[in-house]
Amino acid sequence: MNSLKILLLAALALFAWSAGAAPLQAADSPAKFVQDFYNWYVPLSKHDRHEASSDVALKKRAADFSPELTKALKEDSAAAAKNPGELVGLDFDPFLNSQETVDRSVVGNVTEKNGAYRVEVYHFLDGKKDKKPQVIPEVKSVNGHWVFINFWNSEKGNLLEELRQLAKDRKKYPVK
Repeated sequence: MNSLKILLLAALALFAWSAGAAPLQAADSPAKFVQDFYNWYVPLSKHDRHEASSDVALKKRAADFSPELTKALKEDSAAAAKNPGELVGLDFDPFLNSQETVDRSVVGNVTEKNGAYRVEVYHFLDGKKDKKPQVIPEVKSVNGHWVFINFWNSEKGNLLEELRQLAKDRKKYPVK
């Protein structure tokens, strides 16, 4: 009887340990996180509003973005708001990597690099899918939650680098 109790306790302990140490499941995959975001964001981006869709996303889904990315995007948005009519910041939607609205977005391949995942995103415009990914969000799991840490374009440039360069340019050539 004692052997059965020990075996049962060992099995329960092993189950409890494995549940706590389990890797993220498919339902919590980088691809699902990114697709869920774009399913929410694309309809939002189609509405004309007094506030940029990316600003709305930063407010309503703040936990989905790294502090560094959030700070850089908010600074860029604030600079643009202070200088209407002047090009002092991004002139495209940072999450779509486009100046156009899109019909929908779908995820493609996912690659892992240094603990972060790059998820290819293809847009549909006028019913046609892009031949190559328009934007490649980079996500990382932080405390069990996926967060966007950067957005890459297919030409190998990335949003954080562009935002840093724009901030440097604003300091070097102040408008207001």
